[in-house]
Amino acid sequence: MRYTESYYNLSHGTDIASAEDIKTNGFTLRGDKTSWCGEGVYFYDIKAKAWWAAKRKCNELKQKGKGSIKATVILADIEDIYKDETFDLRVKKDVDDFESFVNSTLSDDYKIIIEGVDDEVERKILLRSMLISFYAEEKHYRLIIGNFKQRPQPLYEHTIEFADSLDMVFGVETIYCVKDTGIISNIRIGGKQGE
Repeated sequence: MRYTESYYNLSHGTDIASAEDIKTNGFTLRGDKTSWCGEGVYFYDIKAKAWWAAKRKCNELKQKGKGSIKATVILADIEDIYKDETFDLRVKKDVDDFESFVNSTLSDDYKIIIEGVDDEVERKILLRSMLISFYAEEKHYRLIIGNFKQRPQPLYEHTIEFADSLDMVFGVETIYCVKDTGIISNIRIGGKQGE
């Protein structure tokens, strides 16, 4: 028997013009080698994270001279996706299967691709993105879910030190990477920040 799972009110940060287009025409896969899990549509389960992503995108657009850009959040659902179409990096069995696949399928050749990247963090992100994308494509996964550490940012340094001193976890975010836009439903504009 195949089991299904559903995820509701997932948040995607963007600008208002893109949000209106997405609401009308649906999502398209985006992303590159520096994205967490490669090409996909990225969602958070915490709306505040999506607002952060929306503001970051709008700042980038403003720096490119796009004028007055407003941030917004889109909410969407993923309903009744089969468990075997989901690669869940929070589940030991899924990570074990991924490790086995990587060790048995790939050689050291993939390291050649990342040799030109000088920064250690960027190299790890690129390698992770490549391996996850390749594995997801080979296994026909439609959704990837994972908990990832936030990239280092000066804004969080003090908070991370405080959390570490009490053995608490801070700066981890759950990311949903959709590899097949056909699983996204109930697309709607998410309202004002703080709601």
